[in-house]
Amino acid sequence: MTMTTIRTDDLTSLLGVLDERVPALLDELQVPGVGIGLSLGGESVATGYGVTNLEHPLPVTGDTIFQVGSISKTFVGLIAAQLEAEGLLDIEAPIAPLLADLGALDPRITMRHLLTHGSGIDAQYMIGRAGELLANHADDSIAASIRHFADDALMFAPGTDFSYSGPGFMVAGAVIERITGRAWADVLRERVLVPAGMAQTFTTADEAITYRVAAPHDITDGVARLARNEGWQRGWQLPGWDVPGGGVLSTGRELMRYAAYARRRDPELGFTRCLASRGVPGQEVGYAWMREHRRGRAAFGHDGLTIGYASRFRMIPEDDFAYAILSNSVKGKRITRALEAVLLEARYGAEERVEVAPFDAETHRDLVGRYDCGFYGQVDLRVREDRRAFELISLPAARQDGTFTIDPLSSPWLLPRGESVLSSDPGVEDPEQSIAYVRDGSGAVTALRIGDRIARRVEAV
Repeated sequence: MTMTTIRTDDLTSLLGVLDERVPALLDELQVPGVGIGLSLGGESVATGYGVTNLEHPLPVTGDTIFQVGSISKTFVGLIAAQLEAEGLLDIEAPIAPLLADLGALDPRITMRHLLTHGSGIDAQYMIGRAGELLANHADDSIAASIRHFADDALMFAPGTDFSYSGPGFMVAGAVIERITGRAWADVLRERVLVPAGMAQTFTTADEAITYRVAAPHDITDGVARLARNEGWQRGWQLPGWDVPGGGVLSTGRELMRYAAYARRRDPELGFTRCLASRGVPGQEVGYAWMREHRRGRAAFGHDGLTIGYASRFRMIPEDDFAYAILSNSVKGKRITRALEAVLLEARYGAEERVEVAPFDAETHRDLVGRYDCGFYGQVDLRVREDRRAFELISLPAARQDGTFTIDPLSSPWLLPRGESVLSSDPGVEDPEQSIAYVRDGSGAVTALRIGDRIARRVEAV
């Protein structure tokens, strides 16, 4: 891809672009509000647009608190790197002996496997069955969670594949608790939040309630609405077992302090360096930090999604540029993606599209089939009726009484882009648009990688 000339080199100009674009995007995408943090050249700002709550609206600011979801996993990785540097953690050592009282975890699993989603632990049903497992004030500690799935069969042998695993970070959190002898929330506060100056970042509703907090929303029939008592958690905050993987509560301004702290510590700790491939060319993972490319530059960070919130956090060290986009809608991925594109265009100019070969259904017909997404259900990959592209058809899992499900991804338009990748917009680099496919040693297609998770092929369609 040809590099473009940098256009906007100061925060005031970036804020001006956001002022022009965000209000219309909020209206178009039916997202009530967004909080945004920006850092460039050692300076940072934070701002907000829209409202915190459709029923009790207050303006969103750069200091409004949102659930940041899986951005939380990067804190686990940073702390693991600290413990490793101090000689307290060997990321190559089996973790089962440390957690032997919690069940028969596979003795091959190491902290490296947990941090890179290479452990083979699935257990996504912890989301679906949370209502049942947490009924009658059941223990929601990290240790308690592991007892539910420690004996489960693995998706694959540790270290042989990659599939995104939230429960793997429950285990990683338990390892850190055992090593330090401290509760996860205390470790997080002492090792990251306090030294980073993040006084308005929390893990419980109790801590957040005296601040301005964005309420969760969803969309029904094209209209945004408040989302009350929805999802897998018992209330607003996530269960204790989910805090390492998704339970941090923060703001756009605070995440820029986190970015500055991470930049200072990374040369010493190396927690963003590649530890494993994510099975897609150009996409890797370090100590929980996802490595991708933006405008040809290495970008590090994570996305987040919880019931009522979607977020995106990225650092581009080459340009000393970082941004956090926090939304209060479970459908907010569309606006985090759109606003990232606005920021990148303002900073680097319009992206030059890559030419993609015309679609040939016969060349790729061996991809067609049904794929099992586990907890999420199944998907059919088919050639569209007009034979101009593939389409991905979602076949959601049946919902049982008292359970929660998330529908698998669907897409009306997918084209091959390079080796082993399909994309809903193959002319651009956004990895969010990509689905990889996996071949075995004989060349047969065995799986898709959808949202970083393995979906095994189960039959031809």
